[in-house]
Amino acid sequence: MTNMWTRNFSSRGFTLLEIIICLGLIATALLAVFRLQAQNLDLQSESRFITSAHHLSQEKFARIRSGDTLLPGSSSGDFGDDFPQYGYKEEIMEVPGVEDLFKVRLRIEIAGDVAARNYEMVTYLYRPR
Repeated sequence: MTNMWTRNFSSRGFTLLEIIICLGLIATALLAVFRLQAQNLDLQSESRFITSAHHLSQEKFARIRSGDTLLPGSSSGDFGDDFPQYGYKEEIMEVPGVEDLFKVRLRIEIAGDVAARNYEMVTYLYRPR
């Protein structure tokens, strides 16, 4: 019978320290992957909002351009049942010193969003009287 203090354990498998180090490395790698996934979801949501807001603002500018007259003032509203969370604020003002030139500012906002996202576009329209 051999003494248990003198036996050679080097070829019998992994030590507890090696397993703990391995688990620590795996946990670090998984944390990095999960953090990247969360960032990806945030960026995807932001890009979806910017794309939708850009298209909605282009539609709103087209409606403003197609009108017969431009009246200075501001208004707000929403985009109906197709985009129920999106709202807009529109401001039309005359450019001082330039006749028949109007500055149109349009701000698209999303309601009920934690991030309070908004998208703003400004353009100038010439409308002779």
